[in-house]
Amino acid sequence: MPPSTSGSRPLLDRRRIEELFRLLNDRLSTEGVVGEVYLVGGAVMCLAFSARPSTGDLDAVFAPAATVRRLARAVAADAGVDEGWLNDAVKGYLSDRGEFTPWLELEHLKVYVPVPEYLLAMKCLAFRLGPEFHDEEDVRYLLRYLNLERAKDALAIVERYYPAERIPVKTRLALEEMLPGKGTRGRRRN
Repeated sequence: MPPSTSGSRPLLDRRRIEELFRLLNDRLSTEGVVGEVYLVGGAVMCLAFSARPSTGDLDAVFAPAATVRRLARAVAADAGVDEGWLNDAVKGYLSDRGEFTPWLELEHLKVYVPVPEYLLAMKCLAFRLGPEFHDEEDVRYLLRYLNLERAKDALAIVERYYPAERIPVKTRLALEEMLPGKGTRGRRRN
């Protein structure tokens, strides 16, 4: 069992997530189905970037949706994890311009993660605040990872995936605060 918990749920580390995906692959195999999972959020920060050791659940979209959802619940029962370990509650944050890359390819399960720019855009669009959320630390990590130094450059990336009017004011202000003196305004010369 992972060492820490999120609320009453054990957190899922990389090893456990890979194990769950292998179990899901086995179940898909018995039904002769190839499933696709497009991960987003904290799971990607854990798996693709090693930016955190674990996550509470895996936010994703998947296909065929009904089959993957049903088999993921069966995996949960067998593995003793929360029934919502793999969920698609994140659908509202996806962009039709989103870009994904393969992360894990099994015989009956293909798992994809967003490119870093797209993940940054999704994290900026959500930008939930509070100790139970990791959006701010994830955005800071991705800004460093992408070597972004100006708020306007970060916003340009977000606007590649989402219309400007969908970007919350709090996101714009937060990016300017995270990249002080490097925003959209010119610097003063002494």
